[in-house]
Amino acid sequence: MNTIELKNTEGFAAFCEGLALRYFSPRELLCKGEAHETPSHAGFELNTDPPRQLWSNIIPAITALDRLREASGGPIVLLSVYRGLEYNKVIGGATRSQHLRFAAIDFQSQIWSPQQCFNWLRKDRAQGGFKGGLGAYNTFTHIDGRGFNATWKG
Repeated sequence: MNTIELKNTEGFAAFCEGLALRYFSPRELLCKGEAHETPSHAGFELNTDPPRQLWSNIIPAITALDRLREASGGPIVLLSVYRGLEYNKVIGGATRSQHLRFAAIDFQSQIWSPQQCFNWLRKDRAQGGFKGGLGAYNTFTHIDGRGFNATWKG
């Protein structure tokens, strides 16, 4: 790791510490996705860390997930958070994906189904917990902090 990468990692850790998250570490928020980790995939080692100017975009989504983790009583695994432009293209991500802005998280709960997570987050959002997107998929849930509400089933 070079000096710039080390400073960014340390800076990101300090940023996360300021969020007072109870259940998520900086390392989890920097997960790069399955394709990035899979040697046989075209996206292998293609993703990057989010640029510093985007860090604050993740706050609505991760703080909502911190509340969801408390409510569910069990672990939540982050599957996809930030996606660099090239990586997003290779994995077939939407061209206007909130992951490109470091504002979105795809995740799985180890306790609740994707639909249960979606339902809890929809209620949290309705009660003013955050403004953003919610997507329910068969194997994961999507949350983002786009600043206005959007809801879909994938």
